[in-house]
Amino acid sequence: MKLKILSIGKISKSPYETISNHYIKNIQPISKQTGITEFSVSEFNKSGEKNTELRKQKEFEVIKNKINIDNSVNILLDENGKALTTSDMKLMIEKYIQGSKKELNFIIGGPDGASDSFSEIISEKISLSNMTLPHLLARVLLLEQIFRSLTILINHPYHRE
Repeated sequence: MKLKILSIGKISKSPYETISNHYIKNIQPISKQTGITEFSVSEFNKSGEKNTELRKQKEFEVIKNKINIDNSVNILLDENGKALTTSDMKLMIEKYIQGSKKELNFIIGGPDGASDSFSEIISEKISLSNMTLPHLLARVLLLEQIFRSLTILINHPYHRE
């Protein structure tokens, strides 16, 4: 299974870049031990469209075109999504790794949120916090939770109950 983060907005040249790279570097070797064949983070430019709804729709189209819809599980990060504990996140990742789909995609929309059109392609909608977070910080939190979940799956001592 491939595990991907698909995100609107670039993290480069931001204060979040170093910590993001730290988690990406640490996820790659342990992911192989869990059945994940490839881990990647893809960034897409924010749409320059002035109208918010049109901008969100264009960002949706960009991400939709990068997904194999028939053979993927797509999870949208949304402040109104289901709140998960770390244990819930681990169980969710484990369930999808063991499933029949070839890709597990975590999707982070742009600064104005995600288009309602995502409902056509998502399997789940999750929230990292009840608070509104900057999108780049949400990405770092997602990376940390993926890393933590994978370490739990391989009994690595990173996570402590």
